[in-house]
Amino acid sequence: MFVDVHTHDINTDNHSVIKIVNLGFLVNTSWGGDFPVPFSVGIHPWDADENFDLDEFSDILKEKKAVAVGESGLDKAHKETLTKQHEIFLKMIDFSERFRKPLIIHAVRTYSDIISTRNKTKSKMPWIIHGFQGSPESARQLTSHGIYLSFGELLYRNENQAVKALKATPIEKMFFETDVSGRNIADVYEKAAALMDCGIDFLEEKIFDNFKTIFSDGKLEEQDAHFGW
Repeated sequence: MFVDVHTHDINTDNHSVIKIVNLGFLVNTSWGGDFPVPFSVGIHPWDADENFDLDEFSDILKEKKAVAVGESGLDKAHKETLTKQHEIFLKMIDFSERFRKPLIIHAVRTYSDIISTRNKTKSKMPWIIHGFQGSPESARQLTSHGIYLSFGELLYRNENQAVKALKATPIEKMFFETDVSGRNIADVYEKAAALMDCGIDFLEEKIFDNFKTIFSDGKLEEQDAHFGW
């Protein structure tokens, strides 16, 4: 069973894949109903200046298939809203802790800030940095603080950096994703296996174990029949 921990693809045809679809809060407020797959909901740092009804956000997180908060986080490429991003990020952390849902994080040049924030908030829920493209040292620092790393396009854009980052990341703290790439998650696993010089079956088993470790707190029981895991 493959796990796509962060995607924007809502296609439900492939039952050999468990996917967590990121809809974004602005999208979620409009669909208002029974979404077919597990999803995450959060306020993206690019949307920090938007107005949000956080009561409505709480209602969405009560949905059975709302399995994660995010993506949310900090992005220094948008410095003009960085203060507001921090405020929103702290609110998303609070929702993650209150609703006991993992937090999926968008981080651009802010890995040290992410670690500092985790330490200050004393957060207990799992955090996942999606689309990790940092250095091996950043990978070691993040995972040493219990933060998971999800790999996607880095595997294709910079193989040399990807190999170093993958080797610096414990398999127990690793995920894979398709994000907005349009790729097949099985191909992402195959690419990672080649870079790591390991079997794709080995990766499939280990990543599925990681998935069960942080998402099995009663949140996906209703998906057993649908996904067959």
